[in-house]
Amino acid sequence: MFPNLKHDFRRYYAKNNNKGQISRLFNCFWSLGFQGIIGYRLSRWLVLRHIPLIHIFVQRCTELTSGISIPPTVIIGKGLLIEHFGGIMMNAKTKIGDYCTISHGVTIGNQLPGGNAPTIGNKVYICPGAVLVGEIHIGDNSIIGANAVVLNSFAEGSVIGGVPAKLIGKVTDKEEYEKFFE
Repeated sequence: MFPNLKHDFRRYYAKNNNKGQISRLFNCFWSLGFQGIIGYRLSRWLVLRHIPLIHIFVQRCTELTSGISIPPTVIIGKGLLIEHFGGIMMNAKTKIGDYCTISHGVTIGNQLPGGNAPTIGNKVYICPGAVLVGEIHIGDNSIIGANAVVLNSFAEGSVIGGVPAKLIGKVTDKEEYEKFFE
């Protein structure tokens, strides 16, 4: 829990780089996106240690206060950044890589009841309102456009958009793209 949370905090702290140190700390902990991540990390930690019932309370409080629903069974790598809180829903079988960025209004789930959920690679940026459903894989260093409905898998470095989503470009300058995730 704590090593991953440390990387999450560093991304929030770096995002507020134009403010004073105390203001940056305040903004990190006041951010409902960061509070949602703390709630997820804590409930996951409780589940992995087989501590009953408390994780349900933590998860529900997080959902009510931030509008972010991340079940403790979701596997999320280090450095997650939720830029804007609210309306974020994830299926319990979702897998997300390291240093991903998720905007508000994102739904990640299954197409059919009991079906599998998406696997999202490292350093993927998911824009507001995107919907990812089904047993799909999104490759590393990809961008999913606003309000895209992703029903198929896409390779590394894809720029995805539309309803239904299709490949609209490729990330060409990988070094410039990597700076966004530092």
